[in-house]
This record gives sequence, C-alpha cells and structure tokens, in this order.
Amino acid sequence: MGKSVRMATLASIPVELERKPIKNIYLRVVPPTGTVHMSAPKRATIEELSRFVAKHTAWIEERQAKIAATPLPSARRFLSGECVYLWGVPLELVVKFGRGCNIVLRDGSRLILSLKTQEAASSPAEREALLNEWYRRELVRAVPPLLARAETIVGKSAAEWRIKNMKTKWGTCNIRARRIWLNLQLAKYPPICLEYIIIHELTHLWERYHNAHFKSLMDRFCPDWRERKKLVDTPLED
Repeated sequence: MGKSVRMATLASIPVELERKPIKNIYLRVVPPTGTVHMSAPKRATIEELSRFVAKHTAWIEERQAKIAATPLPSARRFLSGECVYLWGVPLELVVKFGRGCNIVLRDGSRLILSLKTQEAASSPAEREALLNEWYRRELVRAVPPLLARAETIVGKSAAEWRIKNMKTKWGTCNIRARRIWLNLQLAKYPPICLEYIIIHELTHLWERYHNAHFKSLMDRFCPDWRERKKLVDTPLED
C-alpha cells in the first residue's frame, strides 16, 4: 500500500525505516527489544533522517534503557487460576478438560473454558485461540450500537468494519474503502475504549493525518479522548 520497510543506520543507530505518504517524521522505540522504528516521508533524504535521529538520540537511549529495565511478562499458559479480562473486568479463568469445547461466563467473576482434549494434549495456543474467538463474538455484539452512535457524532459512516488481532495498533481506517479494522484485544478493555477507537478511526474520514486538525476534531467528537487513550494504552495487570 505505497510503503516500504528496510533497515538503515542513521546517526550510528540501527533504524527500521518505513517510507510512507506522510508529511512528518515519526520515531518509536518498540518493546520488548528496543528496536527503533522510523516512519518517514517518501521524499525525505537520508541526510535529513540522520539529522532527525541525531537530534533525538538522548530520547532514544532513554526509552531503550527503560525498556531494558522492564521485566518481560511471563508467558501465558491459559490455565486455571490465571486472570483474563472482559470489558475491563478481571475474571478468574477456570479450564476444564474432556468436557466439550465452549466458554461460559459464570457469576460475573469466572470464565469457564472447556476443551474436548485432555490437559496433556492441549496447548496454550489452542486455549488462547478459543479465548480469542470468544472475544471476537463479544466484539461482534458490542460494535454495531457503538458504531451507529459514533457515526452520528462524527458525521461520517463506515462502509464496513472488521476485526483483526493486531499487535501494534488498536484500529486502522482504509479511507478510500471506508473500511475500519478493530483490534480483537479491545474486548478486554472498558467499552469506552472501544467507542474511542471507533470515533478515532471514523475521524480519519475527515482528516488522514494525526495533526492539529485531527486533534481538534477529536476534541469536538470525544472531549475526553486523551483520558480514554491513556486507559487503553495502559497494559492490563495479570
């Protein structure tokens, strides 16, 4: 879709360089490895990009040090006793084997995950996949009324919306097709986070870039969007 990614050394720092049809240069330091990712205009020269990195070297090193000092989360096994979330509410996961294949929410505090296989034959990936399908069904029920309300607020409508399990983005908007993608993991967060992301993506139908105009529109459509953004950007505690 008009972008390319390659590794480059800029101001003596290895950078994952992504060319996009944008006006400004953006830097991110990506956990857990501390990789430096740069989104840059297609016409920006290597000299311009190197100067930009050199100007932000202290910030890059500070972010990388912070990431290096952060303990890596333990691998999830999706077994009984672990904590999972639904719409911001922590639930105790209870896994039963040899009981059929389904998920049931019980007492508003426990999530019963049943599998046909025995424990020794079941993998964490299998249990996670079943849980993710349950999250997908929850989103399918939750999105339509929130989307209808958001479309009224924003004054733009999506031609379609889809769900995808994304690692780095909460949502995306294909402006030409008026298609919105929503992250599967949003089902773990309070509904106001899902509503915020929907409004955010619809707002891109007015303004492509995250510039001052975009933020002014968000201030109008969702006055507390900054608080909601902080909420959805805060990792949930296991």
